[in-house]
Amino acid sequence: MADKIRPWLKRITGAITGGRTYNLSESEAQELFYLFLDGAGTDAQLAVFLSVMRSKGTTAEELVGAARAARSRIVFPQLPENCVVVATSRLGKHTAPPLGLAAAAAAAAAGVPVLLQASPRLRWGGLTPGDLWQEMCSPLTGDAHHVESMFDNGPLACWNPTIYDDGWQRLQRIEDETLLRGIPDVVTKLLVPDGSRAMSAAVPGPVLGIAVNAQESLQHRHALIVQGFDGSVDPSTLETTRGMRIVDGVKAPLRIHPGDVALFESDEPNFLSDDHLKEAAGVTRQVLLGVASPALSSTLLSAGLMISLARPNDSVATCVALAGEAIRSGAAQRLLESFHD
Repeated sequence: MADKIRPWLKRITGAITGGRTYNLSESEAQELFYLFLDGAGTDAQLAVFLSVMRSKGTTAEELVGAARAARSRIVFPQLPENCVVVATSRLGKHTAPPLGLAAAAAAAAAGVPVLLQASPRLRWGGLTPGDLWQEMCSPLTGDAHHVESMFDNGPLACWNPTIYDDGWQRLQRIEDETLLRGIPDVVTKLLVPDGSRAMSAAVPGPVLGIAVNAQESLQHRHALIVQGFDGSVDPSTLETTRGMRIVDGVKAPLRIHPGDVALFESDEPNFLSDDHLKEAAGVTRQVLLGVASPALSSTLLSAGLMISLARPNDSVATCVALAGEAIRSGAAQRLLESFHD
């Protein structure tokens, strides 16, 4: 199996050592990524591939090809109409509680079906919404039928589409061991069902354009990429959060400042203790109780953006107000607590 990978590595590493950059075409990336997912190559070869992709930067075509290869191995659930899929990162948050779970509960309680796509954190990563889901709700699942049963019972579900795939577990293990944020983490945010409304995070920088081009190539007519706090989908409570959105197939920049929706804070959310998981669970409960804090403001902004994906004709301010009502009424809290029953 190593022989199948050697010509590919010679091509991409030869370009690097020769002072040139060799970018894979979409079809080449799809073929190579599928080989790795199918178990081809040694761990050392896979580590070299991830390192080269990291050093040269991944193109939108490479991301789309890798995503197509990965999608072909996944059985996706049938989702409710206008469902928003929030695809989060395994990197997690190091400095503040992840608020994606609270925001998803608020958006869902406001009437927008939400599928939270989440994973446990990397060994060296920060806390993720997946960690919180397992702490506060139930074990993560990769079973499409289980997701469908969750939606039969309410407007919120959570899953990890790669959790049962041995090929993905291998890629993510190598990503853990090499201490690199590589193509596997980025591609997992593109593994959302066809036709769904996709929301994901992007780190600051030129990757934003690459991410939105990848979503467009995967034929998502409604998508939102947010450059949130600490690399998450959680908007800043002090500064303008930037991003890109696709509405009915048309790309446009996103700019949202908390003051635009009458939210005013003097701080960003931050961890205050060493037990991040326990603290984040407590913060999530306080947010869903409506306790005023920077975490509540960030959650309202994030939930408002989720709602706006399903209701593109409404202003973000209107959508934030809907999220606020879902929290004030107790509907968001009851929804999350229903997973304990």
